[in-house]
Amino acid sequence: MDTHIRRSEWLWVAWITLALIALSSVPIFIAWAATPQDAHFAGFVSNPMDQQSYIAKMRQGWNGAWRYRLAYTPEPTDGVPVYLLYLFLGQLSRLAQVPLLWTYHGIRVLASALLIPVCYRFAAQVCQDVPERRLATLLIGTSSGLGWLATAMGAMTPDLWVAEAITFYSISTVPHFPLAMAAMSFILMQLAKPERQPGWPQVVRAALASVGLGVVQPFAVIPVYATLGGLYLLQTWRDRRVPWRRVWMTALAGTVAVVYPLYGSLALQADPVMRFWSAQNQTPSPPIWEWLVAFGIVGLLAIPGSIWAARRRTDGDLLSLAWVIATAVGVYAPLALQRRLIIGVHIPLCVLAAVGWWRVIRPRLHRRWRNLGQGLIVGFSSLTNVFLVVIAITAALRGEAWLYLSDGEYRAFAWLRQNAATDEVVLCAPQTGAFVPAWAGQRVVYGHPFETVDAAKREQQVLDFWSGRMDEEQRAAFLCENRVNYVLVGPRERGLGSVPVPGTAVFDGGDTVVYRFDGQVTE
Repeated sequence: MDTHIRRSEWLWVAWITLALIALSSVPIFIAWAATPQDAHFAGFVSNPMDQQSYIAKMRQGWNGAWRYRLAYTPEPTDGVPVYLLYLFLGQLSRLAQVPLLWTYHGIRVLASALLIPVCYRFAAQVCQDVPERRLATLLIGTSSGLGWLATAMGAMTPDLWVAEAITFYSISTVPHFPLAMAAMSFILMQLAKPERQPGWPQVVRAALASVGLGVVQPFAVIPVYATLGGLYLLQTWRDRRVPWRRVWMTALAGTVAVVYPLYGSLALQADPVMRFWSAQNQTPSPPIWEWLVAFGIVGLLAIPGSIWAARRRTDGDLLSLAWVIATAVGVYAPLALQRRLIIGVHIPLCVLAAVGWWRVIRPRLHRRWRNLGQGLIVGFSSLTNVFLVVIAITAALRGEAWLYLSDGEYRAFAWLRQNAATDEVVLCAPQTGAFVPAWAGQRVVYGHPFETVDAAKREQQVLDFWSGRMDEEQRAAFLCENRVNYVLVGPRERGLGSVPVPGTAVFDGGDTVVYRFDGQVTE
C-alpha cells in the first residue's frame, strides 16, 4: 500500500485545518461581539460549566500551584498533582502575562492544528487513493450523528453533549481533547506502522507520547493499549503467528504509559476529600442505541467499510477495526469512567466509513451520481454540528446568562482576586459558583456537579439558603459548617430569592455586593 503523502496533499490538509478551526471558533467570536452593554463575555459558548472549571485549574497554576485542590467544594485539601496540563498553562499565562482565556483558546487552536494532519496521516495508513483519504479527513473534521433529528423527537443523544465523541465538537471546546486524540493516533501509528516492525525510535516516540497522553487525559491510555492488544490478536489470526516483537515493544511503551495514571490514581485515593470526589465522578455510558444515533451516517457507512477491511486485512485495516472494537468493549466495561473511553473512536470510524463509500458503495453507482452522493454524505453528516453552532450563536445573541458576567460580577471577582485568600470560601448561587474559582480563585460551597463534594446535597442546601427556606439559626449553622468567609450577592442570587444578608459589606459593584461573614446572621 502506498502511504506516501505528497506536498499537494499536505497543502490541502492545511487549508482544511484552517477552515475547521475558523468554523469552530465562529460562535466564540459572535458571542464576544454580541456582549450586552455593561456585561463581559465569559469566554465560552459550549458546556460553559465544565470549561470554566478548566479556567479554575489554570487560575491555580497562575497562583503558583503544581498540585490541584478542589475549587468547587468548601473542604480544604493539600492538593494532588492532577490536571497538570491546565496548571502548566496557568503558570505559562502568568509568566507571559497573557489572560487565561487567551492562553486556553490559543492552545485549543494549536491542538486542533496538530490533530487534523495527524488524522490525515492515520487515514493514509488505510486509504490507498488520495480522494479516499480526503473524504476520510473531511468526515473526521465535519461529521457527527443524527442528534439534530433526535432532538426533534425529544431525545438527547451523545453527539449533542459528549464532546470527546465527535472531532468537530472536541476542537470547538477544550484543548485536551484534540491533544489526546492526536497523541492516541500518533502512538498507534508508531507501534502499529503498517507493513513494518517498530524499532527503538518508534518505541521511544510512542513512550514519550504515552507519557504526554497520560498527563493530558490519563484514561485515554486504556483504549490505546487495548487497541494494540486487539490488533496483535487480529494479526495473529491473519498470519498464524504471534507478532512477538511488536508485543514486547508495546509492553515496554505501555509500562511507561501507565506510571503517571497509576500515581495519580493512588494520590487521589490517599486524600479523603479527593477520594470522595473521585468516587462520585461517575460517567456511565448511555444505551447502545444512543451511540448508534450519535454516529449516524458515519456508523452506517463504517459497516460495509469494516467488512471490506476485514477481507483485505492490511495492518492499517486491522488497526482501525481493533480501535473500534476495543472502544465498543471499553464503553461498557465495569469502569467508573465508561463514557470517557469513547474518546478518539470517531477517527477510525470515519476512516472505515470512507472505505465503505469509496470501495463498496461508490463503484456500484452511476458515474454522474458519485460526486453528488459524496457531497450529500459530507453535508448531511455535518448537520448536528451545524445545529450546535446555531444553538450556540442563538444563546449568545439572546444574552444567555451562562455566557456573560454582569459588570458588577466582573468587578466583584476582580476585588476577590486582589483581596481574598485563595483558601477562603465564597457562598453564592450555584451558577455563580461555576465562575468564582475561575475568575477570582476562591473555593465555593457549590459550583459543579462532579467537583463539589456531596454535590446534590450541597446544591439543594445553597438553593434553600437563597430561597429563604432556612431560618436564621439554620443559615448561621450552614455558613459556619461550610467555612464561609464571603457571601456574594448579585443578579443570579437575587433571582433565587431574597434573604437577610449576613456579614459586613466590603465591596459594592452596583448590581453585585460582597459581604465579609463574621460568624453572625442578622434579620
